[in-house]
Amino acid sequence: MSGVIVMALAGGLLGAAAAHTPIGIGAVVCGAFVLALAWAMAPREIVVDDDELRIERRAWRPLRVPLSEVESAGALSSIGVALRLFGVGGLFGSYGLFSSSTIGRFWLYATHRGRAVLVRRRNGALPIVVTPDDIEGALAAIAAAGQRRR
Repeated sequence: MSGVIVMALAGGLLGAAAAHTPIGIGAVVCGAFVLALAWAMAPREIVVDDDELRIERRAWRPLRVPLSEVESAGALSSIGVALRLFGVGGLFGSYGLFSSSTIGRFWLYATHRGRAVLVRRRNGALPIVVTPDDIEGALAAIAAAGQRRR
C-alpha cells in the first residue's frame, strides 16, 4: 500500500509541474494508467485448493492452474540471473515472462526476493515460479492435493 501512496504523490507532483501543457497532461494520465495496471495485476497471494493452484492478484482476475497440469513442485533457492522478457519487476512485485540459464523460460509471480517454489507443468507448458511466504506449507498443500486426486 505504501508503494501506491508514493506513486500517487510522485504522479501528483509530476502532474502539477506539467499541467499547463497538453503533452504533460497526456504523459501524466498515461503514467497513472500504467501504474494502476501494474498495481492491479501484481500477485498478492498463492492459494492451493482441492483442484487448482491459484495466484490471487490485487485487483485483477486470478491466474488458475489446474493441479492436473502440475507435473512437480519443488523448492528453488535461487532463480539465478533472470532476463525479463515481458512483465513487471519492481515496486509492486515481479511478475510476467522471464528467462534464466537455470530454468529456461518461465512465468514468475513474486512478491519478494529469496526462496521460491518452481512448479513444472505437463504438456510443455512453461513452468511457474512463485514466492509464497511459507515454502514448505505451499509444497505440502500441492503434494496433498495431488494425493487426493489419485
